[in-house]
Amino acid sequence: MELTLEGQDLLPAIRELLYWAGQIQERSASLQGLEQGELAIGSYYSIASCWLPAILRDFQRDFPHIRIHVQEAGNRTLLQGLRERKLSCCLFNRNAGYQGDWIPLYQDRLVAWISESHPLAEKKAIRPEDLDGQPFIDPLPHQGTDTALFLKKYHVEPDIRFTTSNMYTCWTMVEAGLGLSMDNALSSRGWNGAVRVLPFDTPDRLELGIALPSRQEASPALKKFIQYVKRTVEGLTRQSGIPFR
Repeated sequence: MELTLEGQDLLPAIRELLYWAGQIQERSASLQGLEQGELAIGSYYSIASCWLPAILRDFQRDFPHIRIHVQEAGNRTLLQGLRERKLSCCLFNRNAGYQGDWIPLYQDRLVAWISESHPLAEKKAIRPEDLDGQPFIDPLPHQGTDTALFLKKYHVEPDIRFTTSNMYTCWTMVEAGLGLSMDNALSSRGWNGAVRVLPFDTPDRLELGIALPSRQEASPALKKFIQYVKRTVEGLTRQSGIPFR
């Protein structure tokens, strides 16, 4: 089954109606002192694995009646989810094309993943052009990822041999010597193996944070969730010795 053209034309308005109906329900419950609601959280895979478990643990301990759904995806899917009101908020890198509200959390950077047996593994830092022509594993193709934007910015064309939508699979493929790859530094801290994680010699940084259509119009549940994200990320980064920004 698929929507007719008339249905497709009505769909954005229907989604908007459902969004505000949910807002009314949550605000009514809040006025009665009931903490309930439903959140759909979009996230990078790295943030979902490194930060969200601790955030969700503390949040659910205090608000057990608020249901949370997590969608892990790349930039393109997450931005579409925000535009269509399918996602309450997203945790990812600040995107120049997003027009909603933004709450910065953490400064990160892209790093290269290189097998320990590869000649580039001997370097302390690499240049973007070092990836030119190299066998490469492309994570989350066609998603407008930070990796894709970085390669485009520096006019680098690696030899893409493999693609995958799972970052841990990408890591193990690099370890097996199938090619080089990239991701943010945050996701690289939790995995072990015969992979060198090297910074680039460029000033590029990622600003990880929370994107949402409107902080002022956010539901009571979402406002509480944002408080827990900020507090938990600050605590986690303080424990790791990496400054919170």
